[in-house]
Amino acid sequence: MRDDYLERLGVKLGGRSPSSDLLGELQLAHLIRVPFENLDVFHRRGVSTDIEHSLAKILAGGRGGWCFELNGAFGWLLREIGFEADYVSCRVHGADGWGPPLDHCALVVHLEGRPVFVDVGFGDCCIVPIPLESGTHVGLPRTVRCDVDNDGFVIADRQADGSWADQLWGSFEPLSLDAFTPRSDFLQTEPGLGWTTKPFATRATGRDGSRITLRTGIFRRRDACEEFVDSPVEPDQWPALLSAEFGLDDTAARSEPPET
Repeated sequence: MRDDYLERLGVKLGGRSPSSDLLGELQLAHLIRVPFENLDVFHRRGVSTDIEHSLAKILAGGRGGWCFELNGAFGWLLREIGFEADYVSCRVHGADGWGPPLDHCALVVHLEGRPVFVDVGFGDCCIVPIPLESGTHVGLPRTVRCDVDNDGFVIADRQADGSWADQLWGSFEPLSLDAFTPRSDFLQTEPGLGWTTKPFATRATGRDGSRITLRTGIFRRRDACEEFVDSPVEPDQWPALLSAEFGLDDTAARSEPPET
């Protein structure tokens, strides 16, 4: 199964051992080839934090998923290769401040005794590993700032005007994927949440920060670290764009267009 995963990513391991270069190659390949998408959640098909579910979905199903699936599966792959990778809880910063613990599953990978932050399940996230050391770091598509103490770490993105916007507040405590199950169940069943009302798919398209995103009524493309350029999408264009740009076949039972 490890080899099938590497084939999906287009990465040839050879005889290489865990290293920062290999980790960066794997992370970028994952962000390009495995989309962050919520189609199963939107269509109420049900998703799980179980690793067998995530691996089957990504490998046999050729799909993507959300953080509990993508970082869950990627953490498994890293461990199979020989990396020391921990699943960690993150709180997400939104309009109302910090969300609850376990709202996001991310990865802390230990390289030569130093922790780095890795995330392949947060949409337009950094496409390179981020050292978990206080200070600023090149994070493509934008610079990030880390504030680290014994209780955890906060990652903020630098905005176009030079200000900082908090993104994630993470813990260093290693967790099992089972710990995220109650939050995963809540996010896919609680009425009115964006996960079940607004379908999307997004993926990186290059090592320079380029990205594409498909949402209801709009297709967004960014070249390198420039601004996104939006194009309108009619409901009957949705399936073809999903297939051509993300390799996804949205064959839900619903007959109506995706909800707005």
